[in-house]
Amino acid sequence: MENKTNLRALRHRYHISLAALAAHAGLSKQYVSRVELGEIAATPLLEAQMASAIEFVIAARKTELRSLEENYMNDKGRLLREEEHPNEQRGRGV
Repeated sequence: MENKTNLRALRHRYHISLAALAAHAGLSKQYVSRVELGEIAATPLLEAQMASAIEFVIAARKTELRSLEENYMNDKGRLLREEEHPNEQRGRGV
């Protein structure tokens, strides 16, 4: 039976990709996976790297959600009409 850290549980619960978390932590996917499984000893530096990566994802998602809300409010009442500016990119995922 594999060990599961709080980090792994959060990542799965909130659909954060291993690649995104690793990129924001400045680590490889393989390394982060081993960290999540408890195969690599926790250190204060590693805890800080993982916290920083999660905080980056949270901030990015807040920005994305604000953009979604703004775009929705602009389109409210016209949601089923043809898009007015189809070549314009609005809102980007994280």
